Amino acid sequence: MHPEQAAALQAQYARRAGPIGLTAEELDFEHFPAQHTYPGIPVKAWIRFPNCAELVDGEVFAWTAKAAEVTWQDGPVAYRTWVWSSAVTRRNDWNKKNLGERTNRDSNSK
Repeated sequence: MHPEQAAALQAQYARRAGPIGLTAEELDFEHFPAQHTYPGIPVKAWIRFPNCAELVDGEVFAWTAKAAEVTWQDGPVAYRTWVWSSAVTRRNDWNKKNLGERTNRDSNSK
């Protein structure tokens, strides 16, 4: 087995163990209450797994002053986990997608 194949296999097994999210103590909702939004904000986020991290395309529906709850799909499985806000950035397609939806909706009201 090549080293690249071994690394990919190790990452695959690590992800099966599930993501490592923030603890209740780290989130401290009493002092940093969560805000909620719908629809979600499209983001790229670094998600930690045992022995690896992965940059995923996801959405944020809830956040605090220091953290964000990221929802993403891995095949048929949906995950949701809290990460530090510094691990999250908005995806570039966010404004384009909303503009397209708004344009399609508004074009029907002439």
